[in-house]
Amino acid sequence: MNTQFPVHIEPTGKWKVSKFHIDLPFTHDELLSELENETWVNPSVINNLGNDIWGGVRFKCMNPKSEHTKMRQLKEFFCSDELKHKFVHWLYETDESMNWDWEWTPDEMCEHTILHGEFSKDMPGFVNVLHTDYRKLVATGLVYYAKEDNPDLSTVFYDTMDRVNPVRMTTNFGDGWFHSNGNNTWHEGWNKTDKVRYSTLLGLTLNIKPL
Repeated sequence: MNTQFPVHIEPTGKWKVSKFHIDLPFTHDELLSELENETWVNPSVINNLGNDIWGGVRFKCMNPKSEHTKMRQLKEFFCSDELKHKFVHWLYETDESMNWDWEWTPDEMCEHTILHGEFSKDMPGFVNVLHTDYRKLVATGLVYYAKEDNPDLSTVFYDTMDRVNPVRMTTNFGDGWFHSNGNNTWHEGWNKTDKVRYSTLLGLTLNIKPL
């Protein structure tokens, strides 16, 4: 059991969506110092299609600098089998549709997926428009590194594309959310402040190999 980054998960009352909190063993200012001195690239540099759908206001870091030990520890944790098993088993316990959507047991799901975390730097004006996720993603999540909860840095989930029944995710330092992909898992996020929003995007991705 991981004692460096204890994770506490709880339901939100919304279908397929859970929230969690990571007890981070360092302060906001300590992590911020590394984030602000990291090398960030446009998403077009790292995705397969070479595109940027955010208009130059989102940047990524996949591999933190060697001297950024806090970021590297987090990256290793977000890729760990331990965290993957914890999230997958939680999804199966709280979302019965996982069984018929995939026809795998939780352990089989873990065998067929990869969990990773990528650091994101979202500038003022960033908007991740209302969407559902693409099918290769079994589940996605986000960890916030804001100093406190702020609706202007948040993500909101809805029951429909008409924004029915909104549920907002909190953004305190170490707060996060995780959701299993499916129909009507509409969500959007943004940075409406005048400061940078730092976070880690989590992806539980199918391990697809070319035939």
